[in-house]
Amino acid sequence: MAKKVKVGVIGLGWPGREHLKGYAASDAVEVTALCDKNEELLKEQAEQFGVSDTYTDHKDMLKKADMDAVSVCLPNFLHCPISMDALKAGKHVFCEKPPAMNAKEAAKMAALAKKKRRKLMYALCQRFSAQAKYVRGLVDKGELGDIYFGKAGYIRRRGIPIGAGGWFVDKARAGGGALIDIGVHPLDCVWWLMGTPKPEVVMGTTYQKFRHAVPKGVKFDVDDSAFAIVRFKNDATLVLECSWALYRDAGGAREIAGTKGGANLAPLRILTERNGIQEDITPQLKDENQFQNEVAHFARCVLGKEEPIPSAEQGMMLMQMLDAIYKSSETGKEVRIR
Repeated sequence: MAKKVKVGVIGLGWPGREHLKGYAASDAVEVTALCDKNEELLKEQAEQFGVSDTYTDHKDMLKKADMDAVSVCLPNFLHCPISMDALKAGKHVFCEKPPAMNAKEAAKMAALAKKKRRKLMYALCQRFSAQAKYVRGLVDKGELGDIYFGKAGYIRRRGIPIGAGGWFVDKARAGGGALIDIGVHPLDCVWWLMGTPKPEVVMGTTYQKFRHAVPKGVKFDVDDSAFAIVRFKNDATLVLECSWALYRDAGGAREIAGTKGGANLAPLRILTERNGIQEDITPQLKDENQFQNEVAHFARCVLGKEEPIPSAEQGMMLMQMLDAIYKSSETGKEVRIR
């Protein structure tokens, strides 16, 4: 029988439960331990997924549980310290998005993972959709030519999350608002489709215009929308727009354009031409569960069969872009990433 990866999950909110579903669907994984401070939720999930080893303190879990790896599914301000604890304990780490509160934290995490020779992967699930994988395959084969433009978007007309204790809208715990929460997904996905070029110059603006939509008494000091232009060292350009609340139709863009063709993921279309005639191709792909795909990939990485697609280094660059957008908005100037 092939070796199974023994995994523990820290944090059993919605992301943690999605990780558990993904692990349950994988023949390569055995969930051996769960951790959450909410004892009622911990008991409920342990019973549902048949896990007997449970903890309310992650440090106890890292000392006692039989695990090769952990999923860190907690509020943003805990990503770095708990992932660092896990890496120090010799565990591979699958950390939820965003990678960290800022690029400095992400750099520390990447350095420790390298030192400990452990895999550090981030849950950037949009890379693992059938559509994204298909388009990235076309890019890798050169069928779309040199990719020089991308458009990324995630627009909610109304959808400001509060979270337990209001952590989603508290900068000290979240690091930011709509940009770091949902803008990170299309930014990462389109950047990956473009081949993850190194970011060079960023111009961005963020806004907080919907304080009235947040319950009274809840601290709300983050952005509810953000817009940016990123120029890369290869001269490619990416345009980003995202919002928790905005007077626009809800939806999102994940588009790229190259010298031989372009692609739009929602819905999937390949834009090209043949014999001078413009053509739209609409591949019919089978639906795939992106959460299950990313969990299965993580397991293969732990087993040494693959390297993380959302790598620790890419997580650091992604945070550099987010940091630069916030800094640009604050200063009103473009920001250069060294």
